[in-house]
Amino acid sequence: MFNFSLWSRLTLDIVAAPTLLRLQEVALRGALSLSGAAAGTLTLSNDEFDSPALGTSNAPATLSLPSDVAPPSDSAADSVSPAGSRWRHWPLRWDGHELGRLSLLWSSPDAPDGELRPQLDAFCQHVAATAAKTRLFEQLQYIKREWQAMLDGMIDGVYVCDESGVILRANRALATMLGCELTDVLGRRRDDLWRQLPEYTVLRPWQPLDIGPMHLSPRMTEFRCGHPDRVFVEMAFELHATGVNLGHPNLERARDDGGRRLCVLHDVTESRRLQEQLLQSEKLAALGELTSGVAHELNNPLATVVGYAELLGLDKTLSENQKRKVSTMHSEATRASNIVSNLLAYARRSSPEKGFVVINDVIAAALEMRRYQLQTDDVTLTTDLAPDLPPVWGDALQLQQVVFNIINNAAQAIHSWRGAGEIRISTRATTMSGQNAARITIEDNGPGIAPEHLRRVFDPFFTTKPTGEGTGLGMSISLRIISNHEGLLWAESRLGHGARFLIELPGSAGEDSGGVIDEDIVNDDECVQECAHILVVDDEEPVVTLMTEILALDGHRVTPAFNGAEALALLQNNDYDFILSDVRMPAVGGPTFFEILQTTRPDLLSKVMFVTGDTMSQSTQTFLQRAARPVLSKPFDPERLRQMVRENLQRLRA
Repeated sequence: MFNFSLWSRLTLDIVAAPTLLRLQEVALRGALSLSGAAAGTLTLSNDEFDSPALGTSNAPATLSLPSDVAPPSDSAADSVSPAGSRWRHWPLRWDGHELGRLSLLWSSPDAPDGELRPQLDAFCQHVAATAAKTRLFEQLQYIKREWQAMLDGMIDGVYVCDESGVILRANRALATMLGCELTDVLGRRRDDLWRQLPEYTVLRPWQPLDIGPMHLSPRMTEFRCGHPDRVFVEMAFELHATGVNLGHPNLERARDDGGRRLCVLHDVTESRRLQEQLLQSEKLAALGELTSGVAHELNNPLATVVGYAELLGLDKTLSENQKRKVSTMHSEATRASNIVSNLLAYARRSSPEKGFVVINDVIAAALEMRRYQLQTDDVTLTTDLAPDLPPVWGDALQLQQVVFNIINNAAQAIHSWRGAGEIRISTRATTMSGQNAARITIEDNGPGIAPEHLRRVFDPFFTTKPTGEGTGLGMSISLRIISNHEGLLWAESRLGHGARFLIELPGSAGEDSGGVIDEDIVNDDECVQECAHILVVDDEEPVVTLMTEILALDGHRVTPAFNGAEALALLQNNDYDFILSDVRMPAVGGPTFFEILQTTRPDLLSKVMFVTGDTMSQSTQTFLQRAARPVLSKPFDPERLRQMVRENLQRLRA
C-alpha cells in the first residue's frame, strides 16, 4: 500500500538537502525505507553535465548502506546472487543526462512487487531532478567563488554598481585603493564614497571612449586623491548593453531594467611619473643642446670679466674695499660660468675637472657670496667647521655650487615661512667604506619638507616654489655633482621642524703638490729662460687682449690672429715658440687649423694648446680627444693660463 506520509517526508528531505553529499545519503536512506530492501548503493557520476573544470573534483562517488556491503557490478542488468538475493538497478536521468544509479538488494528474488516499482521509478525521477538542480547550484557557487578569487587577485580595483551608483560587488584591491574595508564599500554610492577621499580632485570628467567594445558604451574619468598624491583612471562599461538572452523571463527583466555598470579603477601614478621623467629627460636633452650652443658665446665674455677682475686684484694701489668688490665680481662671474657648465654637465653627464679641495674653503666661499643677502633677509648663519677634515679630490666650483644651492633653498624657505631664522653649517671628519671622508651638514629652522615632497626633492624640475621662482634643477644638479664625486647627498626633515641636508665626500689619500704660485713673484732667471714668442688665435678681441696682458706678466711676446686663416698666413713667414688657439671661430676654426698643420707643419703640433669655452659639445669633445693636446676651458684663471704655458714651454725646451 502506498504510504503517502512516508513519501512526503522523503521527498521533502531530498529537496532540503543542501549539498550533493547530503542529498546522496538522504536519497539512499529514503530508498531503503521506501522499498524495504536489505542494502543499497547510490552512485553520482561525473559526466559532461558535471565537468571537473567547474570544480567538481569533490563530487560524491558511490555510497553503500550498510557500509560493508559490496557494490554490485557495473552491469546495468538486474542480477541474482547464488544465495537467492537480488540486485535491482534504477538509472538517475534528467534532461537526457544520466547522473548516476540507484541499486537495491532484496533477499527475495521476486522483490520488488508490481506496486512498489512505480513508486521507486518516481522516487528516482525526483532524486535525479533534485540532484541536477543541487549540482547546478554548487557549480554556480564555485563559479562565484572563483570569480571573486580572480577579482581579488587583480591589482586593479573592480566593482559593479547599479544605475544609481550603489556598489553591489567589489574586489579587495578597490578597498585597498580607497583605504577602507571591503564591507565599508559595498552598498555605498560611488560618488559619496569618492568624495570622502582626501584631496579628491577630478582631473578629467567622465567622457566616452572611442576604443574598446563600443556596444558596452565605455567611458573614462581621471582623478587625484590621497597623501601623497595618487592618480587613478576609472573606466566604466554598461552591462545592460550586452544584449545577452539568458532564456529566463526574470533574468531578462533584470537586464532590461538594467543600468548596471562594471567599473575598473587603475592606479596610473607610477606610469605618469615615468612619463614625467621621460619628458624631463627630453627637456634636459633640449637644455643640453641649447646650452651647448650658447656656452661658447657666454664663456668668452665671462673669460674677459674673470681675467680682468683677477688682474685688477693684483693692483697694489687698490683699497681694501675696492679689492673686496673686485673679488666679489670675480667670484660671481666665475659662478655664472660654472652654472652654465653644471647645466651642461647634468644634461650630458660630463665628468668634473678635479683637484685637491679644502672643504672648509669651499663653504667659506659659498657663504661669502650669500652672506650680505642673508643678513638683509634676517637669516643668521652659524658655522662649526672642523679643522681636521681630509682633503677631497674634487671640483671646488661644483662643490661650492652644491653648498650655495642648499643654502639658497633654506633661506628662501625661512623667508617665506617665518621671515627670519637660522642656518647652521657644520663639518666633521667621518669614514665611508673604511676610507677617511668629510661630512657637511646644513640645517635650518624653516618649515621643513612634507613627507610626500621629501622623496622627490632631488627629482629634476620638481619644485614647490611659485611659478617663476624656481626651475627645479638646483637639487637635482647638486645630487649629480655629488654622485660624480663618488659622494652621498641626502635630506632629512620633519614638517614644521626644519630640514637637514647631509653631504659625505671621500677623502683623498694623496697630497696637493700643485700649490698656488704667487702672481707677484717671477724669477728673473726663469723669465729670461722662459720668455717666448706666442701666437694667440681667437676671434674675440677682448679675450686676445686679456691673454696678451696675462702672458706679458711673464715677459712673453704675443702675436694675435683672429681666426685660423690669419694664423696660417702668419706661420708662413714666422715661427713661434707656442700656439694658443680657440676651437670655434669663423672662417677657419680650430679643428680645420689643426688638420692643416698636420699636413703642412707637423713640427708645430706639439706646440699647440687649445683655449675654448665650448668643451661640452659632442663635436668639440671628439676633436679634442683625437687631437690629444692640452686644453684650458674658458673662463680661465689667469694664473692657470700662466702655469700651463710655463709647463708646456719647459717640456718643449727639455
